[in-house]
Amino acid sequence: MPPRPVDISLIISSRNRAYGLLNCLDAIATAARQAGHLRLELVFVDNGSSDDTSDVFSKWAASAPIDTNLIYETLPGLANARNTGIAAATGRILAFTDDDCEVFPDYFTAIDAVFANDTEIVMRGGRVELGDARDLPVTIKTELEPAVLTSELHAGGFIHGCNMAFPKALCETIGLFDPLFGAGSRFRSGEDTDYIHRASNAGIRVEYFPDLVVKHFHGRRKIEDIHHLHAGYAFGNGALYAKYMFDRRSNMRGMLRWDIRQAFKELISGRKMSEEMGLTYRRQLRDNITGMLAYWRSAKRAAAPTAIRR
Repeated sequence: MPPRPVDISLIISSRNRAYGLLNCLDAIATAARQAGHLRLELVFVDNGSSDDTSDVFSKWAASAPIDTNLIYETLPGLANARNTGIAAATGRILAFTDDDCEVFPDYFTAIDAVFANDTEIVMRGGRVELGDARDLPVTIKTELEPAVLTSELHAGGFIHGCNMAFPKALCETIGLFDPLFGAGSRFRSGEDTDYIHRASNAGIRVEYFPDLVVKHFHGRRKIEDIHHLHAGYAFGNGALYAKYMFDRRSNMRGMLRWDIRQAFKELISGRKMSEEMGLTYRRQLRDNITGMLAYWRSAKRAAAPTAIRR
């Protein structure tokens, strides 16, 4: 008798996270026990760790209530790691979270329920709660109402890569993550924004589903950490604006125009994006432009003919 197909593959990429990994893994174990009626697998991608990340995972996996697959990816970058995880995953539904997150106990049952009656491919993401009250309230999404991505909305932040799921068939439709984007890549961030944008452009419905929840323990407690994070996001968004600048199907140019308008409004009114954290639209636009120029320079170098050695 052939083995039962895997219902959900959870893919996690990790790099040098040995010190806090068990909290993430134990939350997955709790959720797996609650979803005993489902066949689950955890695809864990060690993305070039130099600490004991793989050893911590292997010891935990020995008694885990979920099938596990430990894979190594030496190419740096979250997109590369996620693509390696996708290639190894066998589930009908692929789910993604991060190694500094803890899924809620009903995580797998919530994914199964929301995808159960689909007749077409749908991409979904869920709520991201602050895991530690000492951390600053960033990289979270706490809206309680469901929503659908439209052309008037920016793909960035509509759903978060640390709480995202879709049928594996989506990868056959739009391809894999762009390795130029994401943590550890040339453009630092935006691999999830790019993927969400590509799905939407392809006519795939993208939904925010607040009943699917993870807690994010990001550890950022200083304003300068937030400035660095925000600069990376804006730089990555700028590279995305450049990537889609001449794609008529894309709404990225509209998003860039919105950023420009907000910067001018701020200049006139003096009202910052966030007084509390000292974030400004003008600084964001500066980083957008830097990212755009970096993307175009990179594309120009890639297109240049290679010199023939004599």
